Amino acid sequence: MAALLMPLAAMGEPLRSDDQERLAALDASLGRALRAAFAGGGADDLALLRDGLRGTAMAPEAAMDLLPGDWNCRMIKLGRNLPIVAYQPFRCRANGDGGFEKLTGSQRTRGALHLVEGQLVYLGTGFVAGETPPDYADLPEAVEPQSVPQFMPEIGLVEMVSETAGRIIFPQPHLESETNLLVLTRD
Repeated sequence: MAALLMPLAAMGEPLRSDDQERLAALDASLGRALRAAFAGGGADDLALLRDGLRGTAMAPEAAMDLLPGDWNCRMIKLGRNLPIVAYQPFRCRANGDGGFEKLTGSQRTRGALHLVEGQLVYLGTGFVAGETPPDYADLPEAVEPQSVPQFMPEIGLVEMVSETAGRIIFPQPHLESETNLLVLTRD
């Protein structure tokens, strides 16, 4: 699968300018979100957050080799509306060609993994279950969070820390939170 990992420009898929800005602001966004979570979060949610952020990220090529297959994935929303909200586990799947999808829950995402400036990055479309989302490249330039159907561009930093654990950090999502953390686990 690592052989399929190509720089974004080589694939002809432009990175939206607002998504470039959100990715560049990841550390600041995550810092604000963590401050809010630790200031007002409950012990159980904070334990899930700590576990989800534990571990050093592997090189993108090694991460891509480990990703294909089914995953348990837990969304943890941090900051903005509430300090922290940790949802029950959902199901996610990474396929062998770099695609990734959250398969269950009311809020879903579908997209692909790309190499961007030496980092593994997820570019996708957030949508409500039951809708058929457009590809990331087909989303309109202007984002209207209150539109129906609700299709949002999503960008996240993908980090694998072992064969059975990883995470996607979504800085400044268009809805609800300062940062979203999708924690990936499997047995």
